[in-house]
Amino acid sequence: MRTTVYGFALVLFGFFAACSIETDDDDNGTDATGGVTPGTSGASNSGGTTGGTRDPNDEGGAAGHAAVAGGSGTAPGAAGAAGEAGAPGEAGAPGAGGASGGPDGEPLGLSWPIDCLPGDTCGGIGYPDTDEDGVAHDCGDPGYFGHQGTDIGIPFEAQVAGTAVRAAADGVVLFAFDGKYDQCPDADEPDCQEPPTYEPGGTTGNTVCTPVGPYCGTGEEGCFWCFAGGNVIVIRHEGVPGVFATRYDHLKKGSVLVQPGDAVSRGQKIAEAASAGNSTGPHLHFEVWGTGFYELADPWVGACGPNTGPSLWAYDPPWSG
Repeated sequence: MRTTVYGFALVLFGFFAACSIETDDDDNGTDATGGVTPGTSGASNSGGTTGGTRDPNDEGGAAGHAAVAGGSGTAPGAAGAAGEAGAPGEAGAPGAGGASGGPDGEPLGLSWPIDCLPGDTCGGIGYPDTDEDGVAHDCGDPGYFGHQGTDIGIPFEAQVAGTAVRAAADGVVLFAFDGKYDQCPDADEPDCQEPPTYEPGGTTGNTVCTPVGPYCGTGEEGCFWCFAGGNVIVIRHEGVPGVFATRYDHLKKGSVLVQPGDAVSRGQKIAEAASAGNSTGPHLHFEVWGTGFYELADPWVGACGPNTGPSLWAYDPPWSG
């Protein structure tokens, strides 16, 4: 017997969704897919709940459930030390099972999505914890418990000068939002505050929401997502092994160069990095969805992560390409 659950909502550090979904009796739509509090250990948050409640520091996503995509919290230390990016080799061998779409002759895999080098022009890196065990792929600390993406910090001066954010693989833009204030946190700025409600098409506070559409699972109807990254882009990648979509948060106001339906190429500039939405400093929150909407994947390979190989990055380390 199947039960229809209507209108449940999720709030993630980066997303929110509500939908009508048929579920088995033992899957009643009340489990949570995350929740987020800003600034938990200097990373961007993007969790959500599917109609239930959960530790607000979590930000996961349950397969098959619509969710609300939240925002990203703190920047991972724009002035971080060179070692924070992890030792070479953590990203896995070049071309191993990653995303397609690079120029001819380049290895398969996701490209580094921002114009900065860790330990040099980037600050620290906040690694994912998509399996919510409190440990990053390299057995060190993640950006924070349950971190759903990779946070790449930049100095404020680099935000002002303009630091390009680039498509990590060929694809088509699903969602693109711009116009939010981009120097959060600011207690007096409405665009830095959490919205009172989450509604399809909503743009209140630090959060932007999609309309209701075929955004459940791998494309089923009846869901909408809300992203607390303020200015946000989501790109769908077809035919990319291990990657359904990538998400880019906290973008600079007025910098978004794409709109839904645009085809983009790997390495193409799509925006610039800043601190819009649920963020405590300039950084890019880069998130990988593996098999469907908000079904998270860790692009980094390591003994302590959910991804023990192959890597989803094209190069080792990913910024060396």
